[in-house]
Amino acid sequence: MAKWNSCPNCGITVNSMADYCPNCGEPWTIECANCGLRWRFWKNYKFCPSCGTLAEKPGVGGKKERKVVPNIGKPKI
Repeated sequence: MAKWNSCPNCGITVNSMADYCPNCGEPWTIECANCGLRWRFWKNYKFCPSCGTLAEKPGVGGKKERKVVPNIGKPKI
């Protein structure tokens, strides 16, 4: 069992208020899709404590989507 203050993805010790792991990018904050309540991953809720909606954490399972910003309007050197 992992320690409560370790990143659930890579295991580094969590010691900041960041929303994502600085080592692997794992999201540390979960937001309810229904009511918007936010909590940290170590609370390990299966359902939102405010409205009862199933808690779904973005980025789990290795399918992390990152936006790529195109390089438009910059001169090539």
